[in-house]
Amino acid sequence: MELHFRNRYTSKVWVAIMFYSPDGCRDYGQWGTRGWWAIDPGGEAHVLNTNNRYAAFYAEAANGAVWTGPYGPIYVYQTAFDSCLNIGSTAARTVGTRLVDMNGYSRYYVNLTP
Repeated sequence: MELHFRNRYTSKVWVAIMFYSPDGCRDYGQWGTRGWWAIDPGGEAHVLNTNNRYAAFYAEAANGAVWTGPYGPIYVYQTAFDSCLNIGSTAARTVGTRLVDMNGYSRYYVNLTP
């Protein structure tokens, strides 16, 4: 399954994800984290290929808007990162994420809207 994000918002948006990764993150919570994808208004980004129907995301816009939720929390960094759920750092901040259920779709789109 492919996970894509579409920016239907009026400002540039940055996206971070959490995804099931039992091999890569076996000792650190079995979930990987990755970010950032910068998506201009009207643009889209392909962020993940997975066999798991669930993922989660956090997004923030240039104007301060955020898409957050009760899952995680995950550690996010100011610069690009590729980590695991339970690997933290004093250089990171924690954010909550929103669940994505791809429910077997071969290509799933999350629309970031106001």
